[in-house]
Amino acid sequence: MNYTEFTDWLERIYTTAEVEMDCEQFQALLSAYVDLEIAGQGAAPYLAQVKAHLAQCPDCAEEYAGLRKVAELEARGRLPKVEESLKPFQESPALEPLRM
Repeated sequence: MNYTEFTDWLERIYTTAEVEMDCEQFQALLSAYVDLEIAGQGAAPYLAQVKAHLAQCPDCAEEYAGLRKVAELEARGRLPKVEESLKPFQESPALEPLRM
């Protein structure tokens, strides 16, 4: 563990609250949270526990970041069409399964 990881770990410990949201509860509110942010309505006052969970859970924070990026692209009309997004994967040959 390096210094940054250690300080991140300490921060997660010291920012825990008496009542916290679990990952399942987070998933149920994530879309609404991102929609409020994209709409510029400042989601934190409405969903403070979501924000707290983001600070505590790296896995959920990663999912949030991905969803937020997609929502931003969609809001600006820059989200690629599904066909365009899948084309590079359809054109590349599939990997052969490993044989043991």
